[in-house]
Amino acid sequence: MQGNFIYINWEQVNNLVISYGITSADFVNGMPDVPQRIVLIDGLLEGNQVNGHTRFQTVTGQNSVREFLLSRTDSPKMWLDYHESDDLDLMMPSEIAELLYMAHMGTHYHLPLYSKLQNQYAYLATTSGFVKVYYRQMGTFEHILDVSLKRHLRLLHSNRWMMFNRPFSVSDVPDEIIQKLKTVFSEGLIFAFDQAIERHRRYLIPLRLQEHPERQNWWHDRMDVYETTQQVGTLSYDVEQKQWGITITDETPFTENEMDL
Repeated sequence: MQGNFIYINWEQVNNLVISYGITSADFVNGMPDVPQRIVLIDGLLEGNQVNGHTRFQTVTGQNSVREFLLSRTDSPKMWLDYHESDDLDLMMPSEIAELLYMAHMGTHYHLPLYSKLQNQYAYLATTSGFVKVYYRQMGTFEHILDVSLKRHLRLLHSNRWMMFNRPFSVSDVPDEIIQKLKTVFSEGLIFAFDQAIERHRRYLIPLRLQEHPERQNWWHDRMDVYETTQQVGTLSYDVEQKQWGITITDETPFTENEMDL
């Protein structure tokens, strides 16, 4: 499915973010620190070591982890980070089984944020392009989203002004805008960069809500995405002032969800 857009659906109870359009590079560039160790749970991709207790492949060393996360692979990447080299040796058979279940089913049996691993993430890519990530700290995702929004805007700008090839710096998205957007993450929010217009040196990016979040599995092309969404606002960027802005045209979903945060 092609399209210059970002989709977010946040399951607050599990701190699970289902997204589309946030790349591995966005993830790596947005996380505070690249993990020193990750364990691969899909059984298909190879790391640089094998843990004898769990029989899972692992990738150790920050540079190796970064290289793995950014690499192109035939199979979707599924991994967890862990803190100390012997943390995996503490896992119970039932917990190993939970990871195998998660890799096979694409969802958790128990929340995959383990105190014994001290993992910050549980990362599940899918063949359809969606990515499911469990975050210990939601603030990490907010920074990753900021990185991704700026990249999508630069892509939009370069496609429109390719012949001039001028550098285009983009300011960080203010936290108050991120927090406003966060109130509807659980509704299925789309940043529709490929429907954006430019007016008086301002980019206007429609904000759309998925009317039936469960129907994300039905998307086959870009038209499927927009046929099942409604516009609730606009995210803007002033090129001259280097300022982000937000205009809400339907306050109902934003106000209904404010009390849940």
